[in-house]
Amino acid sequence: MVEAAVSLTALRAAGWSGGDAVADRGEAILLKQLIALGGKADADAEVGPGDDAAAWLPPTGALVLWTTDTISEDVDFRRRYQSPYQVGWKAWMAAVSDISAMGARPRGGLVAASIPAQTSARAVEAIQLGVVEAAAMDGAVVMGGDVGETAGPLTVTVTVMGEMADGRPVTLGGGSAGEALIVTGELGLAAAALQMLERDEEGCPVSWRQHLLEPRSRASAGVALRRAGATAMTDISDGLLLDLGRICQASGTGADVWLDRLPTSDGVASVAPSPEFALTGGEDFELLAAVPESLLKALLGGWTEKTAPLSVIGELTARPGVQLFQSRGGEPARLPATDGFRHF
Repeated sequence: MVEAAVSLTALRAAGWSGGDAVADRGEAILLKQLIALGGKADADAEVGPGDDAAAWLPPTGALVLWTTDTISEDVDFRRRYQSPYQVGWKAWMAAVSDISAMGARPRGGLVAASIPAQTSARAVEAIQLGVVEAAAMDGAVVMGGDVGETAGPLTVTVTVMGEMADGRPVTLGGGSAGEALIVTGELGLAAAALQMLERDEEGCPVSWRQHLLEPRSRASAGVALRRAGATAMTDISDGLLLDLGRICQASGTGADVWLDRLPTSDGVASVAPSPEFALTGGEDFELLAAVPESLLKALLGGWTEKTAPLSVIGELTARPGVQLFQSRGGEPARLPATDGFRHF
């Protein structure tokens, strides 16, 4: 018997068990309920959720960008400390972070999930609600998607469409030697929270957990950095050093990073005395950008993104490779043994 629909409040708090399984509910009913959670289609949508495909008509002259990201159980999330709603929320934020890093405005998304047959249908609805409400934070909508059965772990794939009508995307390869390196927000909180949760340590601060499990979007900050003249940009998803290395490789530069400028929480030092979490931890989903020195003063003076403060952490160099220094012009520091997270 299919259970009655539950409230959005109940879905936000839902766990991984309880209620009927997706195998009992059936694909048709499950899809109907997931589509209903998406709400009304955006006014710019030619065809919204529920048909064979979604259709979107961008403004004349607008550039459309696409990106996709997959999160997998026991690789990217764990049920014992991450709720279904948080899985959906993070799935959107992990995908939209790449759109943010190019300075585009997120407009819509698609969600595909591979689900073990005995998974709670209520948990799947909670995942969908997490994606939908995370997208709404960016002014975007979920346009459609798909569900399928798997014998393996649960996976969620989110594809995000971005739109840009007033310029060109900021790529990895536009940086030049002498430009300042800027990051948004704080670094290392997600890695510190992950270590504590993986070790079942008590006392993980709520703000750290939220940074890891319900990260905030930096989409508006990405647009602002592009308009302010950023020449190269990426999101910090795999670790500052690894993602910075990608900018350097694409731009044909090196980089100096000043450790005393890294924006870290004081409490992180109690978990890891070294700055390693900030350098290699990843999953902060903050933005890293290169900005010409001539534009830096105006950018910092006119910055209005209150939720995403800016920090100048170094500069691009003509010398190849990334090097660490205790401060600008200070003593060199040793690089960590690893530069970040790699799947393979």
